[in-house]
Formats: sequence, structure tokens, C-alpha cells
Amino acid sequence: ANGAGSVYDGSWDRPSLDEAVQEGMIGLARAADKYDPERGLRFATYATHWITSTVRLCFQRHATGCLRVPSQLHEIRQRYQRMAAECYERLDEPPGTADAAREIGVTERRLVAAVRATTPLLSLDAPIDAARGSSKGSGAGGDVGGGELILLDTLTSADPRPEDQVETSFLRQCLENAMAAELTPYERDVLRLRLGLDSGSSMSVREISDLSGGAVSLGEVRAVERRALARLRSPGSVHAHNLLAYLDGGGGGGPASKAAGGRVR
Repeated sequence: ANGAGSVYDGSWDRPSLDEAVQEGMIGLARAADKYDPERGLRFATYATHWITSTVRLCFQRHATGCLRVPSQLHEIRQRYQRMAAECYERLDEPPGTADAAREIGVTERRLVAAVRATTPLLSLDAPIDAARGSSKGSGAGGDVGGGELILLDTLTSADPRPEDQVETSFLRQCLENAMAAELTPYERDVLRLRLGLDSGSSMSVREISDLSGGAVSLGEVRAVERRALARLRSPGSVHAHNLLAYLDGGGGGGPASKAAGGRVR
């Protein structure tokens, strides 16, 4: 029963039986509209062309998904596949792209482009087995849940997760509000440079002293930093409860956690 169901169900690159039948009905309707009895053709012969054409286009559209690929490229790919299948049946070596293109009547570049453009797409929500054509993708309405591994799970990215970016943005706004309310402009500038809140790169006490041209001593920079952090850590701070919301017992230690006086994510 499961095997029979998979034949009639669609997949990511193949329409279901119901979809193919509906496309065939559309072709039949077009044949009825365009049929001219005065041409002396049988209606069955005339309608067969329209039905097969619309069903073929349906399969081609599903193979490339949302990409619109000219039908001529699909025809080139089909002729190339038939040629390779005939060589396989004769136990011969498949022809090279240059020989195949010459026999089909196109350039080698166009043959390669046709094969690439008509390669079926894969769904990121499809199970890993879908890449081998043994499972349904999300395009067929199949259930990709159940904890099975999908193609999207195998893709890696160095970019932070969207939820982490949102949380960092909220934390940054909370720090800005706390520094604006609790610190003087001089203390805010020193703390920004020490923690790298603007440039993303923290500066040492000596670098801050050199940046001021020697007008600020090393001891003064350290004293201003300690005073600013003490004010942010103070339980009586207006924004202390907002900073405490970002405390995490799992550790931390970045610029934001230092500014908040705790292990902030």
C-alpha cells in the first residue's frame, strides 16, 4: 500500500497523479476550443497532441520549481538522456558532451547549459534521503517532522542567529539607556573605548591615554572605568533591573557582560 501510494503522490520534482490528470483535462479543453473539423482531422488525434503537451509541460515545471526554463532546454536534456540510456542498454560507453552535442545538433555549451538548467531542485525542508529520490519533499505536502534530519540541518553559516541578533540589539539599547542615565559623558566615553562598544575592539588603558595626547593619565583612566562600572552595578541604579534580566549563569565575559557587571549574554 505504501509503495502504491508513493507512485500516485507527488514529490518535490514530480507532480502527483491528480495534478497530471488535471493538466491533461486542461489540454483536452484547449483542444476542444481550437479543433476545426473542416481540416479533416480526427478529434482524438488532435486532442492527443494537446493533452501530451500540457502534461509534459507540467512535469517540466515541477522539475525546475519556481525557475522558468524554456521547453527547448528540456527537450535537449531528454534527447541526451535517451542517448545515454541507449548506450547503457548496448553496454557501450556513454558519449562525451562534444559527441552528444554534435549528434543532437546543438553546441557543446548549449548542451551543458541545458543539463544544468533542467536539473531538478531540492527542497531545504526535504529529508536527506530526498536527495537520492527516495523520500517526498515539502513540495508534495509530506510530513518532514518526526525529528528526521533535513537538508537545511546540514547547512552551516558563520552569521549569528536571528534571535541572537535581536537579543544583542535589546541588550545594546539597555546599556545605552543605563549609561545615559547613570554616567557622565566623560565616563561614557572612557567606558566605550575600554569595552569597544562602538568599534567592536576594546582599547587598553595606555591606548586611551595616548589617544588623549597624554592629557589623561593611566591612573585616571582606571579610576574613571572603576567608577563607571560601580555605578552600573549599583542596586539603586534605575536600569539595574533591566541589566539583571540579561544575567546568565552559563558564563560570558564579553564587552556587554563587563559593562553590566555580570555574566551577560
